[in-house]
Amino acid sequence: MYPTLLGEGIWALPSYFTMVMLGFFVCALLFRREADRVGWDPVRAIDLMFVLVCASIVGARLAHILFDGFFMDYVWLCLDPSKLAEKLPDGTACVSSEQCLAAQNTGHDIGALCVEGSCLPEKDCFRALKFWSGGLTYYGGLILSLLSAWVFARKVKWPFIRLVDLASPLIALGLVFGRMGCFLAGCCFGKVTDVPWAVRFPIYSDAWQRHVELYKADVLAQHAQTGVWESLPVHPTQLYELFGSLAIAAFLWFYRRKRIRYEGQATATFLIAYGLLRFVIEIWRDDDRGGYWLSTSQWISLPLIVLGIGLIIHGRKYIKNASESA
Repeated sequence: MYPTLLGEGIWALPSYFTMVMLGFFVCALLFRREADRVGWDPVRAIDLMFVLVCASIVGARLAHILFDGFFMDYVWLCLDPSKLAEKLPDGTACVSSEQCLAAQNTGHDIGALCVEGSCLPEKDCFRALKFWSGGLTYYGGLILSLLSAWVFARKVKWPFIRLVDLASPLIALGLVFGRMGCFLAGCCFGKVTDVPWAVRFPIYSDAWQRHVELYKADVLAQHAQTGVWESLPVHPTQLYELFGSLAIAAFLWFYRRKRIRYEGQATATFLIAYGLLRFVIEIWRDDDRGGYWLSTSQWISLPLIVLGIGLIIHGRKYIKNASESA
C-alpha cells in the first residue's frame, strides 16, 4: 500500500488523486482524437474535458461528504476538533505528536497533535474542500459530470447521446486508473476471505484498523505467528473493479464503437455492464457502504441498469420503425 507517492504532510502527493489525474489526462487525449474523428472541434473537446474534471471532483467530493458518513466529522473539525480525538491505531495512548504524525504518514486518518494521550486534528474549517487529501465517491462525480456534459453539449450543439457514446469507453478507462489509486491508498477494501488471491494491508491502513476493531483476537494471533502487523486477508475488490472496468473499456473501444447501430447503444452497454459489475462487487466490499438493505452504490446501480435497458429498447424500436418506413 502506498497512500502517498512522494513527500510528507501537506506536501504529500496522494496516490489516489495522482492516479485519477493521470486517468483524466489519458482520457482527454483519447477523447480529443475521437472528437476529431467524427468532425467535432477538438479544441471544444479539450474544453469539455476541463469542465468534466471540475464537475467530477466537485460531485465526487459532495457525495463523499453527504453520503459516506463523514458530514459531522467535517463539522466538528471546524467547530470542536476535540470531538474527533482518537487513541493511536493500536489502542494505546500517545505520548508525543510525532507518534500521531507517524500514523498519518502510514495512511491512517488521525489527528497530528497529541493532547492528553489522544491524537487531535488541528482546527480546519476548509478540510471539506481539500479533495486532494482523499474522499471522493465515484457515482457523485459521474452524475454531476453527465449533467455538466449535457449543458455543454446543448451550448455547442453536439448531440448529447452521441457524446456519451463516444465517452463511454473512456469513462470505463478512467475507472481503471481510479481503482488502481484505491488499491495504492488502501481504501475500498473487501471482506475477510481465504481465497488464494487475497491481499493484506499494512498496519494503520483502513482495513487493519477495521480488523482490530472487529477481529482483534485474530489480528493478534496473526501477528504472533508472522511477527508482522497486517490486516487479515481480504478480497482485493479494488482490483476486481479495475479488471472489470478494463474489460468494459476494451469491449466498448475495440468492438462496440465500431458497430454502433443506433445512438445510445454504447451508453446503454456501459450503464448495464458497469451497473452490474458495481452491484456485484459491493457484495464483497467491507468498508462502510451506507444505505438500507443495499449499499448506496447498489441503490444507484439499479436505476443506471434500468436506464441502459430503456436505451436499448428505444434504440431497437427506432431501428424497427426506420426499416418499416424505408
